[in-house]
Amino acid sequence: MRGAGIRPMQPVPGRLPVGPEWSYEVDWSGIRLLADVEDGVLCLRTLEGDDVTARFPEFAPLADVVPDGLFDGEAVLLDAGQPSSLALFDRLRRADPRKARTLARARPAILMVYDVLRLYGVPLAARPLDERRATLGRLSLDEVGRIQVSPVYDDGPALLAGVREQGLPGVMARRRDTPYEADADGDWLRVVAPAEAPTAPTAATAVDLPTAEQPPAGPALSALSPSRPDPASGKVPRGRHSRRQEESPGLW
Repeated sequence: MRGAGIRPMQPVPGRLPVGPEWSYEVDWSGIRLLADVEDGVLCLRTLEGDDVTARFPEFAPLADVVPDGLFDGEAVLLDAGQPSSLALFDRLRRADPRKARTLARARPAILMVYDVLRLYGVPLAARPLDERRATLGRLSLDEVGRIQVSPVYDDGPALLAGVREQGLPGVMARRRDTPYEADADGDWLRVVAPAEAPTAPTAATAVDLPTAEQPPAGPALSALSPSRPDPASGKVPRGRHSRRQEESPGLW
């Protein structure tokens, strides 16, 4: 696999940056994966380089839509309507492909994709984030059953207020003009949602988590563009993602 040796870019903890040079996403509670499709064959690797393709058979249709590409994202699995690190960890323990298929049918995971690093043999990592995200948006990945492109928002304070109201851990902030570099400190920040509401209230963003019974894409995402807040409602359209407070090895 051509992407097997790539060093994943990592977010670092920080305060919420504000400005047009930043884009924002909800911080998901998931297992970080590089999804490498070559010659129509999908390979899923963790940050440590472990091949976990057989653990997530529900992601195989990605190769039917994009026969050659390298994607960065994470697997999300729900427990009582909330993303669960423990449920994902249990899935990783199931090495038997038949057992994994049974689990995928009973409790399918979702692959949240937020970057594309190669497409049809063309390296994209050196290009700005906005360009990579625009390329990602043209691939119609949301039409694939359990694949979802992570929504991007312009209003970081509103998104942070929204995830705080819903008990979700925080927000990811990324510089729009930066390439994908493993050693680029400060270009990708993880911001923890405050325990208390901000002193100056901000229009909250509704974060609508996917359900296990339905594909993640739906009217909540298509009604408005996540990057364009609705001035009438004061809300940014719904996205999905969260992270639990607990951390487990292999999660990010």
